[in-house]
Amino acid sequence: MKKIKKLISLLAIFTLVAFVFTGCGSNDTERTQTDGTSFTYWCTFDANALASGVESYADMLMFREMEKRTGVSISFEHPIQGSTGNEAFLTMLATSKRPDMIEYWWSNYTGGPQAAIDDQVIVCLDDYLKEYAPNFYDYMEGEKGKENAYRWKLQATTDEGSYYGFNVLNIGTTKGFAGLYVRADKLKDWGMEVPQTIDDWTALFAKAKTAGFQKPFVCDNNTLSFKSDSIHSFNTAFDVGKNLYVEDGKVVFAPFQKGYKEYVAQITEWIKAGYIDTGFPTNDKAKIEGNMANGISVATHGYVGSGIGKILPAVQNIDPNADFVACPYPVAKSGDKARFQMMYEEATDNAIAISTTCGNYEKAISWCDYRYCEEGSTLQIFGIEGDTFTVEERDGEKHFVYTDKILKPETSGVNSVTEALYKYMQPCNYPGLNQHPDYLDGYYPYGAQKDAIRIWNENSELAKEHKLPTLSFTEDERNEINDIKEIAEVQLEVDISDIMLGKKSIDTYDAAIASAKDNDYDRLIAIYQAAYDRYLSKLDV
Repeated sequence: MKKIKKLISLLAIFTLVAFVFTGCGSNDTERTQTDGTSFTYWCTFDANALASGVESYADMLMFREMEKRTGVSISFEHPIQGSTGNEAFLTMLATSKRPDMIEYWWSNYTGGPQAAIDDQVIVCLDDYLKEYAPNFYDYMEGEKGKENAYRWKLQATTDEGSYYGFNVLNIGTTKGFAGLYVRADKLKDWGMEVPQTIDDWTALFAKAKTAGFQKPFVCDNNTLSFKSDSIHSFNTAFDVGKNLYVEDGKVVFAPFQKGYKEYVAQITEWIKAGYIDTGFPTNDKAKIEGNMANGISVATHGYVGSGIGKILPAVQNIDPNADFVACPYPVAKSGDKARFQMMYEEATDNAIAISTTCGNYEKAISWCDYRYCEEGSTLQIFGIEGDTFTVEERDGEKHFVYTDKILKPETSGVNSVTEALYKYMQPCNYPGLNQHPDYLDGYYPYGAQKDAIRIWNENSELAKEHKLPTLSFTEDERNEINDIKEIAEVQLEVDISDIMLGKKSIDTYDAAIASAKDNDYDRLIAIYQAAYDRYLSKLDV
């Protein structure tokens, strides 16, 4: 029955897509030429902006000011709250006149962004960027791109090397925002240093257990499972990554590597000793926060903002002396360097694309380009000088500092710094420049957070060599991947989780791997390798 329902759902989507593309060849004739002073713009709506009281991006300070500066007005079209991005996207495509601009994660389009160009849904930007988007072009092809070894270009183009939209470009050296952290006050009380090796962690867990912490380490499934390629924890001590990653130009699968079995054996040993909360397969943020706040656990894994930033004040409400310290990614022996970490890519496929039905490509492209100039990026990340930020000179450098409208959110009638930021602008993870150092410094108020950013990125350049970027797949490849994952990956995760929890012996690990290979997991790796080779072929690397 499950497969039948899935088939019906897929048929419905394919029917809708077929309907959308029936008249693709005539899109150019549907365009209505305009002077470029107004455009329609489709995008999902950020929950933080909604929580701050903003009902549409049209009401946001950033876009009201952009209209003044560019002379272009934008009519936003947001999906109904509660609908998924993909469902709303397909519904939007089925309309008789698509919006002029579409912001979307384009790898989710069947066949990737190149297929969206080939289907005449969006415009190939190759012939327009140099003249109409000089700022974005500089990050792709110019001096800024050269300084970045053209990684932005590599990740912001299709397999064929075409530009399809205006992407999120991560700037600076800070790429990782998650890792392990522990109660710093307890380390001080116990005369212990910040753990670095597996032996250090074992000693910490043993001490915490005797000190009354019932489950010294608490986490969710992503922390220990192989499935999340961006969440790394104790696996780094065994010189192995998560899920699929790159070794010497080849795509490899973590559980197939010798180090991963050793990692699983270590987690199994810790769970047997009572050091790890056995509820990890189903634990959520509330459970983790509760364990840390109520003295059940002394350490966890999390993000700088939603982890340390949220849990620390909750713990301090109970114990005012509590504090956290970020731990470096674990290594086999002191002095080693971890080769893996949580890491954002140089550019993400969340991008503003120009619809082929747009009435003025050139003006729409120029408007998008404003986000990548100094004035536009400052507006997007910091807002308006004297209102949401001020400028300070420190050590001969200019720094942007948020005002109390942001740092004291109650003055803006909201509950958090996050809500205050998204009431006025789009400072993070939106098309434009992302992860500005002054944004990070202002967004994270606690010293433990600022230290975490530094500690968790100590080896980011090394980790970058192993990060598998977002790849584009053909429709056939995507279907084959999904079929293999539905059988092989699901069962393998169950098998490894059962080993960790003591339901199965570590001696069954090799059989679980053999079963995954019998269910075509080697074929899945080959599909990813082919996609990665296409990715690399765009540049002489």
